[in-house]
Amino acid sequence: MQFQIPQFIETEDRIVGPLTLKQFLALAIPAGLSFLMFLFLKAWLWFVLSAPLIGIGVALAFLKINGQQFTKVVANAFSFYFDPQAYVWQPKNPTLPKNETTLKQAGAGGFSLESVVRGLALKNAWRYIQTGSKPKEEEPQLPTAEKTKERYQIWRGGSGERRAAKRIDYR
Repeated sequence: MQFQIPQFIETEDRIVGPLTLKQFLALAIPAGLSFLMFLFLKAWLWFVLSAPLIGIGVALAFLKINGQQFTKVVANAFSFYFDPQAYVWQPKNPTLPKNETTLKQAGAGGFSLESVVRGLALKNAWRYIQTGSKPKEEEPQLPTAEKTKERYQIWRGGSGERRAAKRIDYR
């Protein structure tokens, strides 16, 4: 038996012409307030107050930033600035006792705090933390000038690092 699956479930329904209900309300409320200000205020004051109000209404109705509606961006900004931010680390095994044997078992992959302290390269330790894979062998060093005197030439790059480049004579 086959079933039809709805295709556009995130698309909002168009209520008033080409506008959704949110867009219509975002335009109608500032327009209504602007009309009321037009009735009670002088022309220059009405224009000064209603121009930003209408601009905010148009932005709330139609503006998208990085594919998100402006209303969602504004709500996220308010929650970011005014909600408390607490970053809490949750360990994988909070009930695991912290003694010497469990710490050795946790570091049984060739990585432990002692190996970092003893001089393990910080780059390899960080790579292990990020990827979970054991540190790879060191990258091959550039050839020394004595071994490659004829085929390679050692030169300094723009930032001062030494590099070896293959020497080609076009004669």
